[in-house]
Amino acid sequence: MKANRRALFRLAPLFLLLAVVFSLVAPVGVAAAANLPVSQDTATVDFPTKLTFHLVADAPQPVVSVETWYHAAYSPVTSVSRAVFSGGTHVDVTNVVDMQLNYLPPGVDIDYRWRLTLQDGSVLETPNQTVLYMDTRYKWKTISQDPVTIYYFPGDESLGKEALDTTIKAINNLKQQFSITADEPVRVVLYGSTSDFTSALPPNSAEWIGGFAQPDLHLVVTGVQPGSDATTEIHRVLSHESVHLIVKQATDNPFNTPPPWLDEGLATYYQTVQDPRFPPILKNAVRSGQLIPIRALNSSFPDDPNQALLSYAESESIVQFILTKQGNDRMSALLHAYQGGVSNDQAVQIAFGFSLDELDKEWKAWLGYGGDQQVTATVDPSQSGSGPGQAFGDLMAAYGPNIVIGVAALFTVVLGVSLTLRALSAKDENESL
Repeated sequence: MKANRRALFRLAPLFLLLAVVFSLVAPVGVAAAANLPVSQDTATVDFPTKLTFHLVADAPQPVVSVETWYHAAYSPVTSVSRAVFSGGTHVDVTNVVDMQLNYLPPGVDIDYRWRLTLQDGSVLETPNQTVLYMDTRYKWKTISQDPVTIYYFPGDESLGKEALDTTIKAINNLKQQFSITADEPVRVVLYGSTSDFTSALPPNSAEWIGGFAQPDLHLVVTGVQPGSDATTEIHRVLSHESVHLIVKQATDNPFNTPPPWLDEGLATYYQTVQDPRFPPILKNAVRSGQLIPIRALNSSFPDDPNQALLSYAESESIVQFILTKQGNDRMSALLHAYQGGVSNDQAVQIAFGFSLDELDKEWKAWLGYGGDQQVTATVDPSQSGSGPGQAFGDLMAAYGPNIVIGVAALFTVVLGVSLTLRALSAKDENESL
């Protein structure tokens, strides 16, 4: 759920052009609604289905359109929803936003304002308001210690305290290890069961999701089953997801984000409860010569579950290698390099003095990797006479290169006839106009 900022950077010239065009057609005057008497301005949350905005006001002249402009706090993306309005100077509108289609996670502040376009083309805007977009199906308690706030179910005070301590410890550990400045607020929404948590996910979410971080929103959402393993699960999830939030704060820039192997590698390496699946998966990949190159881990991990697990295992190993061979100072330099919006190759070169491909080579040597092994398909001799490949081989054996020349000639004739028919068809269409 992370934005691809490199793609946005490539589109920067287009955004600039659109901004210029918009400035030419947008209304010139946008005034604060000091002269707009507002009787009511509210937002009501009905999680997870809808968010209802209501405005009652009187404009100085007829209003031709009413819009609600809203966005999640810290998000650069603003959504606009036009309300149904029949016109006039008295405005009494209810604007319902379908949050199943416009999903936002629980625990975020939503900033909003109304924008009224008047008959003469001028625009009035109401002052910004904020509403907490929270799961209204449950009662919540909070426990806080700067910069962290935990939302949890009443009756689970010990889990709330455990979540707070775990999150603060994970944040402080990463900040101290790598001299990171990251003091922006962090929120954690802790559901009292995995089923409650699952019900708060977007429609059609994968069933295996146990928690997620939204670094752009400074938010972690998860759920734990009551019982003896609840504390262990809190430690595992929050020590992992908190790292994502701090890495985001430490490397924030408009042009690039740390690659998954670094982001997930740090989160996996520093989570307090290690995943026992990773060591044997990594060992098997080393033994069989099937490691994924680091460069391939610069982009999203594969959808295939086995390859995804290997990607996590490798990322943890890469981070371990850097910390072991280069030390905390070089890892700190790598994180700080991203603040300048540099590419992945440039960041590695700045931090370590060698290329990303050299990092890949040294890491594999550290693992004792023997090199990539080619995967070959096993052919069943009993099926050697079947399939299009074999049929073509039989033709080649029987007729030699002549079969290739014949096929090429036939293709040329068919292509020529097709183009001729298309030209005639185009001619007929033009003549009929």
